[in-house]
Amino acid sequence: MNYLCKKCNMRFKVGDKVKFLNETGGGIVSKVVSSSLVYVATEDGFELPTATGDIIKIDPESKAERMFSEDFDVDISKITESHAAAPSSLPAGKIKAGAIETPGYYLAFIPADQQWFITGDIEVRIINHSKSDILYNVLLEDEDQDYFGFDYGSAQAGSSVIIDNIDREALAGWTDGIVQILVHSEGEAFLPLHCNFHIKAGKFSSEGSYQDSGLLREKAIIYKLADLKANKLIPGKRHAVKVEEEPVEVKAREHKKESLIGRHAVGPHAAVVDLHIGEIVDNIAGLSSHDMFLLQINFFKKTLDSALANNFRKVTYIHGVGNGVLKNAIIEKLREYEGLENKSASLAEYGQGAIDVLLYYK
Repeated sequence: MNYLCKKCNMRFKVGDKVKFLNETGGGIVSKVVSSSLVYVATEDGFELPTATGDIIKIDPESKAERMFSEDFDVDISKITESHAAAPSSLPAGKIKAGAIETPGYYLAFIPADQQWFITGDIEVRIINHSKSDILYNVLLEDEDQDYFGFDYGSAQAGSSVIIDNIDREALAGWTDGIVQILVHSEGEAFLPLHCNFHIKAGKFSSEGSYQDSGLLREKAIIYKLADLKANKLIPGKRHAVKVEEEPVEVKAREHKKESLIGRHAVGPHAAVVDLHIGEIVDNIAGLSSHDMFLLQINFFKKTLDSALANNFRKVTYIHGVGNGVLKNAIIEKLREYEGLENKSASLAEYGQGAIDVLLYYK
């Protein structure tokens, strides 16, 4: 499996002195296109588009500097001026007007080729579908299942920001990660959000996974990180004294494998589980309608049991419209549990294709 590499995704900035790894010479970074592509200005006056994995930054305090003690006579002042006059190649895009999606924060994967979705590069974006600016920090999992900082930045209210352009071989490195979000609001203060995400690798190779949305003009795989309900206010000292609140102490705990229901969480104690068969298995070849139905019911039961074990309060199950067989089977299955209620989910958000399950505890 081809994971993203911490060293291969070294962050470069304009003005960095770099050495080519696969050929002689080097130069100065004159333009940053993405975390995987930069332009290098060389002594002979050329600007070469170069993959970041093919160069190394020459740091005066690094071993690389001692190994490659070369100076590159490059004047990039005129080059950088021309780049500054041109619009950025990675602009923040505005969300489509009138988007009906639930306000919140999203991670989007957009194919460069909008006709053949399963070929070509993928653009990765953070979408800020809210009225407040945010700061974000993206952590990805490496081949040792350790997290490393991949990218950080800011996204204005109602905008999307490109954080990377990746080839298909690097998609395996985007199946598990964390996006940390800090909301900036002049009127209120919020605790940081810590959004774990897990995406089945098979989704990227299925054309049906790329859907239209109200957030983007292109078809994309869009993963909801959290909605605005997940934001928790930080009370001021005066308010805290008035209601006699005790300070909240948090102890560091050993990281444990994320629960099944945790992979579908959209906020504290709330989750959305899509029971469409394409979300449960990567390949339906050879499966009969009855086989698929059994897989859906089994997945429903597993996620519900996981929700109960982890004290979730609400789980929305997307069953689709269809002929009602799956919905009726879910309602029948719920009768085997105590302390549960069900009702139709939001028509505005899901139409008639979802059911809310409310979980109560003694």
